Amino acid sequence: MACLSAAAGLAAPIRNVILCIGDGMGPAQVEAARCYAGTQLFFETFPYQSLITTFAAGGQLTDSAAAATAIATGYKVYEGVLSLALPGDGRELETLLEAFQSQGKSAGLVTTSYLTDATPAAFGAHETDRYNQTQIASDYLVQTRPDVLMGGGGGGELTAAAAAAAGYQVVSDAAGLAAVDAARTARVCGLFGYWSMPYEYDGLGPFPRLTDMALKALEVLDNDPDGFFLMVEGGRIDHACHAHDLPRSVFETLAFDAVVRRLTEWAQGRGDTLILVVSDHETGGLSVLADNGAGTFPDVTWSTWGHTGTPVTLYGWGVNADLVTHVADNTGVCAVARSAALMPAVAVACERVASDRFNLTWAVSSGDVYRVEQSLALLPPDWRPSGVVTAVSTRVDVVDTNAAGRAQGYYRLISTQAAP
Repeated sequence: MACLSAAAGLAAPIRNVILCIGDGMGPAQVEAARCYAGTQLFFETFPYQSLITTFAAGGQLTDSAAAATAIATGYKVYEGVLSLALPGDGRELETLLEAFQSQGKSAGLVTTSYLTDATPAAFGAHETDRYNQTQIASDYLVQTRPDVLMGGGGGGELTAAAAAAAGYQVVSDAAGLAAVDAARTARVCGLFGYWSMPYEYDGLGPFPRLTDMALKALEVLDNDPDGFFLMVEGGRIDHACHAHDLPRSVFETLAFDAVVRRLTEWAQGRGDTLILVVSDHETGGLSVLADNGAGTFPDVTWSTWGHTGTPVTLYGWGVNADLVTHVADNTGVCAVARSAALMPAVAVACERVASDRFNLTWAVSSGDVYRVEQSLALLPPDWRPSGVVTAVSTRVDVVDTNAAGRAQGYYRLISTQAAP
């Protein structure tokens, strides 16, 4: 059988985008966690950073629905609105999840809050009111159908029975999640507990950590050669800050940082993944007064029980992460996530269709034109032109009609958009 060269060609856009959202995590929440840890948080070491504003439409203080919509779609909306053009004509705004699905990519939503809460819903639903949780659940299962849904149960609005009927493998605890065979499972729905998941500070009992959920999501989504979009939310930072609960805020922030570290470790050396870390808004008006050393909570003050307009930090790592430095408002996050970059094409199948014919299938960028090259050996390679193909979708087939004489050959695709 002929062999395929591994990712020899170039194509746009970025293959994988991982967006991590610390709900309610302003600069002071990060500072407080840093004081307790006695060292910088991992995502603070990301090479590209920018302070961004978070206001809702009309310059009003935001809630998570409006803020997550701005991140997911690039549009400002009223508080409580989920990815609809309000103000405006009320049309559905395409979210990052939907944009990447249209490119043939898999998609997932993971949160420590409940799955029908505002932040994940802004990526996978379109509703006039963030509390339309029955409709949000229907949007997930009927309209947008993310491949991975994991988080708290949300009071039963998204039921295990409904998810199973929609084709999801449903799990309810850490053991069930660990037992998921990602190679055999196309869709997974984790419903962990009745409402939001427990705080890290209190112990998670039978439920998985945010890191466990995110890594299992990676296992499932990475089966797609076209790549994936994954949103991971540390949702309970916000809940702790609404309650002025510093210990739980710190522990949730550290758990969020731990998942960012593991996701970045997974992406190390790949060259095809963008990781963005951001908050939707600051909660509680937190200020750190004194660092009391590692293992001790700092002295702090709180100024409100609600949200503030404090700018938050956007952090970037990986492909095109330098674009982060140009973002000044949360509406710019979407553009960075959707940015194009010249990335490898991926060989996904090689099938003998006749005694002298191979069909070679590649995951590529729709609309691009590729030069096909073939070499009889790789040490050293002798790449020679073997035709030109145009991708009309995210798959392109290359047919070799002289396969019998090239049984040990290697093939690659070179995008005509790439530099020679």
